[in-house]
Amino acid sequence: MKNKLLYTIIINIFGCICFSCNSFLSEQSQDQAYVRSYSDLDELLAGSVYMKSHYVDYDYASFSKEIYYPYIHYMADETQISTTGQQGYTTAPNSLFGYYTWQQEVGKDHENSTVWKEEQDWQNLYNYINITNLILSLINEQKVTTISDQENVNRIKGESHFLRGAYYFTLANLYGKPYSPATASSDLAVPLKLTEYIEDKTYSRASVEAVYEQVLKDLLAAEKYFKDIPSKSVIRAGHSATCLLLSRVYLYMQNYKETMTWAKACLEECPHLINLNTFTGEDFLTKTSPELIFTMGSNHLPINITAKKGEFEISKDLYDCYEPGDLRAQHFVALEEGHYLYKKTHFASGNINISDNFAFRSAEAYLNLAEAAACLGGEYTTEALNAYNTLKQNRMTPETFTREEHLSGESLVNAIRQERRKELCLEGHRWFDLRRYMVNDLYPYEKTLTNIYTVYEYSYTSYSYELTLYRKYSLPPHDGAWTLPIPLEELNSNYGMPNNERGVRNYESLL
Repeated sequence: MKNKLLYTIIINIFGCICFSCNSFLSEQSQDQAYVRSYSDLDELLAGSVYMKSHYVDYDYASFSKEIYYPYIHYMADETQISTTGQQGYTTAPNSLFGYYTWQQEVGKDHENSTVWKEEQDWQNLYNYINITNLILSLINEQKVTTISDQENVNRIKGESHFLRGAYYFTLANLYGKPYSPATASSDLAVPLKLTEYIEDKTYSRASVEAVYEQVLKDLLAAEKYFKDIPSKSVIRAGHSATCLLLSRVYLYMQNYKETMTWAKACLEECPHLINLNTFTGEDFLTKTSPELIFTMGSNHLPINITAKKGEFEISKDLYDCYEPGDLRAQHFVALEEGHYLYKKTHFASGNINISDNFAFRSAEAYLNLAEAAACLGGEYTTEALNAYNTLKQNRMTPETFTREEHLSGESLVNAIRQERRKELCLEGHRWFDLRRYMVNDLYPYEKTLTNIYTVYEYSYTSYSYELTLYRKYSLPPHDGAWTLPIPLEELNSNYGMPNNERGVRNYESLL
């Protein structure tokens, strides 16, 4: 009862906070009166700060408040709408139309009707951040009498710092420009709030540089608190997950030596890779995988990609990346009966509690290490090749795998980026990767994205579904739509906060 009361009070206070002037109160919360020990804060952390695992459904719109930025898989070049389908007014494409076709107003469908709550991810992530602020403000007040007590307090601090850093990193990459060392100090990201009390004030957007500095500060603090403390499980953050996320953040910042340092630290603890030549499981992506380091949230992809005709499927562009002998073309994606299928995990009734955008695997550590070492070049090229070859050897048949010994410089970086696309497909990386490639100082890469949008409607003349709308949309490099708009509710509450400019998206009719 005590913990339920704690949850209820804090959730009631923080549930509606989204940087609104009217929502913030000047006085500090008195909820600490209900915290009797660090275990209360631990339960609050587990139940109210980690991303939730929700029931899986094909109707994104009905579950939009309970899932986390699913559109990340549809804005890049990993998915497409099946043009051979006969489903009518399909739910997932309609719900995600504004994101899938990079519209100025991402929450509206092709008929200009509102179908998506644009501020949901902003609200969810800032709510979690506010609770971590509260936990961090109270944790040092809790009684510690044993070594075990101190370890638990340190773990709670580590998890809170990790999650706050991870959420700010996500927000910055959804709503801020990609990190460019030359412009990060002036490019705008998102507001920073690190206090536990509620303030009656308007907020301004911090720079990309400032948000990344806070992310690093949180993650480096988490790493120190986690050191020598075993992770509770793959659904609770720990030292290995922190090292991996640090390597990712530094890679985005083009700080390649630090990327290598933290990728190696992760691999010292979690070097395991599945050899697909001997893999016999049905699902590659599971909570029991030896490659899995950490996960939180659900996975709605199996039912929304080729779950039924007319919905999304793996893009042909992605499928064509896999060369002959690459076993990921069986276990990650597949071509069956004219459809490009998602295979990493299968649909099961209820929850799929391994995330489609927050699953940390050792494979990423190899790729982060390889890319950073290849960018440094020279004496580091051998390390890049070793990491690259180690991953590929576990993914290719022995007959088709040839150890690469001669690539270097840009050609090696391009090969590693291609390997990253194939390995981490539909795990939430591709959109962010394409953004950071555009502003890379050493080896910039730009790609124009193209998505087709279709609508089928039932004809009582032919007694079948007929194609009634067939449009092509494009997103060129450096277009404003590579960054999401700030939710209108936040702009209205925080007067003077600038939006991310996105133009009206034109299209080509193919009918």
